[in-house]
Amino acid sequence: MKNLILIFPFLCFCSSLSIGQSKYIDSLQQIVDLQKKDTVEIKALLDLAHEYSRKDSDKAKSYVYQALAVTQSQGLTYGRGGAFGYLVTLHQNSGRLDSATYYLNLLEGNSKSSSNMKMKISYFQTAGLFYKNQGQYRKALPFMIQAHELNKVKDENYAGQLLNIGNTYFSLSDFKTAVKYHLQALSLFEKLNNKRGQSFCLQNLGNNLFKLRQFDQSQDYFQRSIKLKEELKDKRGLINGWTGLGDVYKEKNQFDLSEKYYLRALEAAKEMKLILEEARCNNQLGLLYRQMGLLAKSQTALTTGLALARQSGDSSMSAVIHSELLAIAVQEQKEKRTENTLLSNLTTHINSGDRGSEATEYSHLAEYYAANNKFDIAFGYLKKHEQLKDSVEGNAVLLQIKELEEQFQSEKKEKEIALLKKDQELQALALSRERTNVALIAFALISVLIISILLVNRYRVKNRTNRLIELERMRNSIARDLHDDIGSTLSSINIMSQLALNENGNTSQQHLKKIAIHSAQMMENMSDIVWSINPKNDLAEQMVFKMKEFAAEILEPAGINYSFHVEGALETLKLDSEKRKNLFLIFKEAINNAAKYSGGTTVTINLFLQFSHLHLEIVDNGKGFNKEEAKHGNGLSNMKDRATAISGALQYNTEPGKGTRIILAVPIT
Repeated sequence: MKNLILIFPFLCFCSSLSIGQSKYIDSLQQIVDLQKKDTVEIKALLDLAHEYSRKDSDKAKSYVYQALAVTQSQGLTYGRGGAFGYLVTLHQNSGRLDSATYYLNLLEGNSKSSSNMKMKISYFQTAGLFYKNQGQYRKALPFMIQAHELNKVKDENYAGQLLNIGNTYFSLSDFKTAVKYHLQALSLFEKLNNKRGQSFCLQNLGNNLFKLRQFDQSQDYFQRSIKLKEELKDKRGLINGWTGLGDVYKEKNQFDLSEKYYLRALEAAKEMKLILEEARCNNQLGLLYRQMGLLAKSQTALTTGLALARQSGDSSMSAVIHSELLAIAVQEQKEKRTENTLLSNLTTHINSGDRGSEATEYSHLAEYYAANNKFDIAFGYLKKHEQLKDSVEGNAVLLQIKELEEQFQSEKKEKEIALLKKDQELQALALSRERTNVALIAFALISVLIISILLVNRYRVKNRTNRLIELERMRNSIARDLHDDIGSTLSSINIMSQLALNENGNTSQQHLKKIAIHSAQMMENMSDIVWSINPKNDLAEQMVFKMKEFAAEILEPAGINYSFHVEGALETLKLDSEKRKNLFLIFKEAINNAAKYSGGTTVTINLFLQFSHLHLEIVDNGKGFNKEEAKHGNGLSNMKDRATAISGALQYNTEPGKGTRIILAVPIT
């Protein structure tokens, strides 16, 4: 968490919160409403004070006092330095110098007793502003420079220190040095994108150019500053901007506009209870009315301003206003300037370091001594006036300031060019990456296309190979079946026909019957072979139809009741010729066994799909048999071999007198 001792190093500078400021204040208030009495609440209270310091000084002070109350109740040191810093400036702005001095002493004590560098920086900054606002510019400057030298981080606080040092040099009428610091601050604020800091720098650059009588340029800076302050809703900052425009219009003899802006600034200062700003506005109004020849109004405004300046403790401003009141009295011949008064005012300006007011006072002394016929002394003071004025506002100073401003603009343009080049390099890099990506994508697409073609080609080759292998397997199977079944049957028929030719009577008739039986069996086997290799019968639906047909042919003539149940989407299931043939032959063997040997009266046939397998179940209520005795009989061995050939599993459950149940499971994937 950020240390709060730097929260209030100065009130002429704060962080940019141009968007969502009200939401930020609401979020801080929500933290305070929780009343957790911890460091988070203290920070929120001081942040609220910071927000209201430029809008409502009374409200800002109330938040600071709440923060101090939390630190005291909880015995914390956290946040005290920041709170004391706020109270110094808030009390000074409202003309309560005793209270401001009291809290400055507390802040100094905390700084000396603490080893925290931020605490020391906070004290030096606050003390510098305190003395500057009292018109003690020479005394203020070392404090500000010390704070700046201790700060090593180039952040918004660092930029604010540059701004404060520049303002102090401005008050010392060292405009060249003031512009140097103001431009440095502006450059850093622009880098940090801090609009409020930028508005302060523009305001003070306008002040510098006004003092050098560059009114058009000064007006431009003031208007740019006011635009930012209006965007930020910085009421206190607007007071300075309006006063600056009033000064410009006064010098251009546009008195109506000048009075309008002075009165607007004065009204805002009264509303915010800023005593020192009220004094300055009254002083400027007094000067305006005097220039317009309205001496009574001028005297009223200056008298009010003098009282406020003395209340705020600003001796330099008090001397300036007092000198103007004397000039009016002399002009009205109501009072004569006295040597002691003029010399006293001169001493005040010399002590404060305000060289601009010092030069003006030399002019007043020259007029006084000339009026009293002391021309040698008058000439000496007039010479001092001209020399000092030339050193403060002369062409050489103006030229140096112009050079500084041009250098700043040149550096700014160089940075913009560097940024533009960097953007161009980034765009070129992005374009190069895009081209590379396009090339990679194109390469990837071409690679995918080539791989796809190769995979498709491989698939086709594999498919063709599988078909050839399948065809070869089919050919071998057909050859084996023709050799084993048809060949052996034909051989039997040939032998029996020879026997029938050589024998007569009943014996030949028996051979002919056997020939008829074997030929019928051969035709049936041939029909099965043709059916199995016909691609029209690839669907399991065709196999089911043939199974039903065969079951009817065998079981119905034997007087056996049967039922055939089919489950699952068999109409779309495809089976290769090998599976279809062996599955059907196993079914055929089982039905034949049930018809010939079971002695049963009913047969139940179930065909269904389950867990990627085709299941065939044949159950009869016959006499059953002993497994051991029938191990090699009834075609069971042949059925098992066929099941193994198609990666299937064949089981049969039977006992004498309990029927037979044959179960076949064939994978279909």
